[in-house]
Amino acid sequence: MYQGYKFIDSDSHILEPADMFERYLEAPFRSEMPHAWVDYQGQPLGFGISVTIPATDSDQDYVMPFGRDPMPDGELTLGDAGTRIVMPEHNDAYAGFARRGFPPELYKLALERTGIDYMVVYPTVGLYVTAVPQLKADTAAAYRRAYNNWLHDFCTEAGGRVVGAASIDLRDPDEAIREVRRCVKDFGFKAVHINPTPVGEYRMYDAVYDRLWSTLEDLDVPLAIHVGAGNAADEMLYYYLPRLRSIQGTMAFTMGNMIASAALIMGGVLERHPKLRVVHLESGAGWVAFWIDRMDAGVQGGFRDLENPGLKLHPIDYFQRQCYIAADQDDPGIKQVIEVMGDDNIVTATDFGHPEGRKYAGAAEELLGLPGVSEDSKRKIMWDNALRLYPLEAA
Repeated sequence: MYQGYKFIDSDSHILEPADMFERYLEAPFRSEMPHAWVDYQGQPLGFGISVTIPATDSDQDYVMPFGRDPMPDGELTLGDAGTRIVMPEHNDAYAGFARRGFPPELYKLALERTGIDYMVVYPTVGLYVTAVPQLKADTAAAYRRAYNNWLHDFCTEAGGRVVGAASIDLRDPDEAIREVRRCVKDFGFKAVHINPTPVGEYRMYDAVYDRLWSTLEDLDVPLAIHVGAGNAADEMLYYYLPRLRSIQGTMAFTMGNMIASAALIMGGVLERHPKLRVVHLESGAGWVAFWIDRMDAGVQGGFRDLENPGLKLHPIDYFQRQCYIAADQDDPGIKQVIEVMGDDNIVTATDFGHPEGRKYAGAAEELLGLPGVSEDSKRKIMWDNALRLYPLEAA
């Protein structure tokens, strides 16, 4: 609690240790073990990440675009892995954490520093590790199980206020259902994370996923959309904006959530699954205000009088009923969303662990000082809305 305000951090990050897959990947898949690292090093601290997936259909391993140099024609050539993001503010925020490798006990310290009551944690390497389209379904599922097993141990050691979100791959819907049930029932995870960039033959609104969405409804856990920027297919940004790395991630996260929102709403998923809750993470809040209107234009036949069979409500109705947007504490889009649809669908997130989260220690103070937003709305954003989103204990 911070100055009488309860606070749920709806999206922070763990930093997977370099030996996670060595310790947790199941024996039948060890020949396909990914090699990944994420850390802060140097002076001032620089944030770096690299993911390499062993190739089974060629002589050259797959390296996520962090380690590749996108070319103007869209091709990717192997380059130096792990470009680092250097910011002087990293030292103040993360130096002590980096020296010890971001262990669970230091997440407890972060909670005490910030007044955060609950911190829901999402992956870092895990945002990208199954992004290679050529990866086989059983291998991708094994990568996700390894991460989830490690995360369970991490959260157990960190204490009950650091809350895990299961991470699943969508290539095999039946396996995804099994993993969701295992993580929620056995581990007590409170959300299910996907990267929505397609890597297989199905799309989120295809009927083959209906049993998965029904499972989330039955288990009362939300679907968390956290986009990555490590796949050449991520909104085609490596084709449209080669070499402009400074903007690729920002655009991929926002555009990816817009596409995912359209898939779930316009594709009829929320109509068919009225109890499914969805949260859009790390994309800012402002896009919701105009994207709702653009989707409504589609419902109204704004594009050559096309119809949208099966949709009984307008996009804003589905969003208000089932969706949430996670905003930074200084996000001017908060005010815009409130003007469009009220304050019941906004939560806040620090992004602790990542460079964007370097101001985590002052997060509550920053949100409470946001101009143009009422005290009651801020209280709902910090606690009430997130408590409806995530199945957490109110005490």
